[in-house]
Amino acid sequence: MRHFPWALSLSALAMLVWSLLAGPVRANMTGENGTQSLGPVTLYNATRGVVFETAGINSDGSIATCFGCSKTTTIHLATGQYQDGFNGNVQANNGWSRWVQVDTLADENISNVSCTTADRATVPTAIWVACYNNSTGAFTDTSFFLFVAR
Repeated sequence: MRHFPWALSLSALAMLVWSLLAGPVRANMTGENGTQSLGPVTLYNATRGVVFETAGINSDGSIATCFGCSKTTTIHLATGQYQDGFNGNVQANNGWSRWVQVDTLADENISNVSCTTADRATVPTAIWVACYNNSTGAFTDTSFFLFVAR
């Protein structure tokens, strides 16, 4: 029993060395511009998980309700694809996280729909949201809630 703390420290040291030798974590994503390797993830601001912006979006891309969003840059791009604009830079490398919740209360027939988010490459103040049918993989229009936190 006297050697247990030493063994635990050795295990922690081994894990630290392994993580340093493994190299930086690389992020890959499929977004509006296809699959991209983003390189090492570097956050330029801390993420604390506090929600700063919200948007309730109708299936046609119009805003049902919002807090901190931009009505001029929130648009329906194509079937199942939306651009949700906000009043400041909401890119992931600035520490912004976001999650989207499909509004299943508006239409119980969309229970098989999921949405995902990505940075909008051409508009740093907007988030690209893609919604699709889980069975077919086809883009699908739906209403949803978007939360942006940092």
